[in-house]
Amino acid sequence: PSSLGARNKREVVMKFAVAALVALVACCNAVFAAPASNGGWLRAHVSRPNHATNASCAVSGSDKIDCGFSGIEKDGCVKKGCCWAEVSPNPDNEPWCFYSKGSNPCGPLGLASVAAAPFSPAETQTMLGFFMANINIDGKGGVVASPDHATPGGSYYYHWERDGALSMNALLQITPLLSPASALQTPMRAYVQWVLGRQAEQDPNGQDVRTEPKYQLPDGAVYTGGWCRPQTDGPGLRAVTLANYGQQQWAAGEQAYVKEFLWTGDSSKRQGGAIKHDLDWVAANWESQGCDLWEEIRSDDFFWNRMIFKNALLVGAAFAKLLGDAATATRYAAAAAAVNATLPAHFNGQFVMETQARQKDAAVIVAFNDGFSASAADDGLFGPNSVAVAGTVQAYNELFCLTFPVNQADNQAGVPGIFYGRYAGDHYAGGNPWVLSTGALAQLFYRGALETLQRDALPEPAALAVWRTVFGLDTSPLTPKDFAGFQLRAGDGVLLRLRKHVAPNGFHLSEQIDKSSGAESSVADLTWSYGTVLKALNSRMQAFFCTW
Repeated sequence: PSSLGARNKREVVMKFAVAALVALVACCNAVFAAPASNGGWLRAHVSRPNHATNASCAVSGSDKIDCGFSGIEKDGCVKKGCCWAEVSPNPDNEPWCFYSKGSNPCGPLGLASVAAAPFSPAETQTMLGFFMANINIDGKGGVVASPDHATPGGSYYYHWERDGALSMNALLQITPLLSPASALQTPMRAYVQWVLGRQAEQDPNGQDVRTEPKYQLPDGAVYTGGWCRPQTDGPGLRAVTLANYGQQQWAAGEQAYVKEFLWTGDSSKRQGGAIKHDLDWVAANWESQGCDLWEEIRSDDFFWNRMIFKNALLVGAAFAKLLGDAATATRYAAAAAAVNATLPAHFNGQFVMETQARQKDAAVIVAFNDGFSASAADDGLFGPNSVAVAGTVQAYNELFCLTFPVNQADNQAGVPGIFYGRYAGDHYAGGNPWVLSTGALAQLFYRGALETLQRDALPEPAALAVWRTVFGLDTSPLTPKDFAGFQLRAGDGVLLRLRKHVAPNGFHLSEQIDKSSGAESSVADLTWSYGTVLKALNSRMQAFFCTW
């Protein structure tokens, strides 16, 4: 094609950009790490919890924090350094094995001692390789959720509409990690054709095919077995991924490609294009009932879904404007404003709720990243440094620390960070930490650092007060650079904890981490896990770029 020479030139430029990026990140690591190693600004503000070694075991029932596990005996409890007191009768289900006063393992979040890359370049490339192996199956554009055919939830050898869209959007974000940069084009072009093919299918399940959960691989036939349907977040997630790619292609001079496949401007041709066809569904149906992120319950007011709708419509409005479609841009913007008006009700003053039926759910954490709009038309609601996000992290830190013994054990061993699971009361596959929700937390911290540095300003006072509690900081004055340093160390701490538990498995990333043993468990090589961790590392690089 006539654009081949231009593409080759762009690839050469990108190769030099990647080399510069590696060198610059190394320099930035030194800039942030050096003051901390000298006892400087990164350590000066940390308020350390006081763990009394001879603390009393006279703890009231409501204040007892479980120190054991189901079936633990007195000797095992005492050997852990915990208190033992049998309770009979026990109508309030008080733990018999509990922490003594002052030894709560779930205090402030453990920060990395210095801001330094949690994964080496070689380790990052290893994870990237595993990620890329799950994309563009047989050259037909599908993304396998996992090559694992025998999991607690059955075979994962399918293309999930949600997972596929998020994974391909992750691919767009981590382009600086690819070598050569042209490695992006082949899977993205194939994915565009995959989406167009699925949109053209007749649905065998009596619903709009755009809201199907998953498809067979490699050919894309709609899955006809029982599943939670409809999954209303899929069209918006796909549209965002394709619009991000479309903007790149438009800027690279590929306008003909964009108009042929992504936005035809003619409903009789490819139903208006892959992006417009999905977004038209979102604009018309965002109030409809659908399934949650975990495909278990239904509601018409999930925070995750609403955030995805809003972001998709804002991205779509900007893309329509770029293509000269003012009427569609106006329609999408109006729908985005209507969605946005429903979002503040999810914040109860302490934390953001996924839905009334399941309030504390890490889908909210994932939504803070994947549903946040950087559009100039957005009002910044639920930005990474906001009081709502701070309160949510504080509440979820406590929830998941107390839920998972591996978190408590790592805290006592001095390992920074925390593992997040899915939601309070989760029992799937034993109810464990998930790699993707943990990676999402790390990305949220890195995005917060980036925002702090870009604005050269601290969060608002109410939010800063909560963040001080989350990070265990005292009331000493902080500069924006000080605070960004703590945010970076928080993200690094989370990924360092993850690294400890995935390194023995050669940096393969499973779906879950066993809540007791800390070993990887459930689904092997989950594509979504890789995508989330790689996105977090990309956000970390962006934060370091901002210091220059």
